[in-house]
Amino acid sequence: MPETVVIPVERTEPRFKLLHVSELEFRPPRFLVRDYLEAESLALVFGDPGCGKSFLAVDLACCIATGADFHGNPTTQGPVIYVAGEGHNGLKRRFVAWETHTGHSTADAPLYVSSAAAALCDPDSAQAVVAAVDAVPTDGPPALVVIDTVARNFGPGDENSTSDMGVFVQAADRIRTRYSCTVLLVHHSGHADKGRARGATALRGALDAEYRADKDEAGTVRVEASKMKDAPFPQPLAFELRSVPLGIEHHDGREVTSAALVSTTYEPPAKPSGRQGKWKQLALDELARLYESRRATLERGGFDPDTARVEVSEWQQQCRDAGMPKQRWSDVRRACLDSDLVFIDHGFAYPRVRKSGPSGS
Repeated sequence: MPETVVIPVERTEPRFKLLHVSELEFRPPRFLVRDYLEAESLALVFGDPGCGKSFLAVDLACCIATGADFHGNPTTQGPVIYVAGEGHNGLKRRFVAWETHTGHSTADAPLYVSSAAAALCDPDSAQAVVAAVDAVPTDGPPALVVIDTVARNFGPGDENSTSDMGVFVQAADRIRTRYSCTVLLVHHSGHADKGRARGATALRGALDAEYRADKDEAGTVRVEASKMKDAPFPQPLAFELRSVPLGIEHHDGREVTSAALVSTTYEPPAKPSGRQGKWKQLALDELARLYESRRATLERGGFDPDTARVEVSEWQQQCRDAGMPKQRWSDVRRACLDSDLVFIDHGFAYPRVRKSGPSGS
């Protein structure tokens, strides 16, 4: 009879086990950027298009890769992976602008940029990202992975779906836990609610830190924390986007420029003037009138009146007919959204209905 060969079974440490509370690790938090970006965390910065959020992500990536201070805040140097969804030529100009403005070079820094977007909701694409990071020739795992933007790197899914957003978060967490790194997501603000990031709220629930970026009419970029899970809220920041010549020219001889963030004194956004408040109230009154008219029409036809909607273009025209100056519309529309009084979705608007709870609640 042939000799029986016994193959020893390799025992692996179980992923789930119970520890006594005294065995839990006890240490102060570690930061990649003091007070602002904690190590081994999932963070997000969101804002409207053109608000400077990607310039902020580039600034953070360069500072951490080179070990340079982030606008007076010490950093912990480490390799950085930048997963870019689009505009690689423009992104390169932003990196060059950062070098030109700060005087630091990224030539020898462990800073790597993806050649294409990553569809993180697709398992094969998510695995390809991990394989690419594993192949990066650095002395250690990345300290920071930037995903810019969530939309461009989401893949085959719906941002508004809780289950699809859960798959995206799992992919980001897989990167975070595999390399014990920080993952920084760059995302857009909501269509109707500018005070939150776009898409399913499952994303916000998973975050350790969240920042809102906003740029006012004067060009000041403000960055304020809107969530800090295990650390105190840091001081808000303010920047100007300063044009930086890049030392090359267009084909017609014009100088090529990009921009870099320059720190400035933070001041809270100016409160709307009384006159702007007047136009805001007019806009709310006109929307309410149009909305009630739509509700009445639906009700007479036997339809659900709660489905009533008003075209934003009609609302705007009604405000102009009521005397609102044309140049006031954009500010007034934003003020209505920021005060959480109006929903806007796919070109249609309707008032937010506030329902009071029972007495004593």
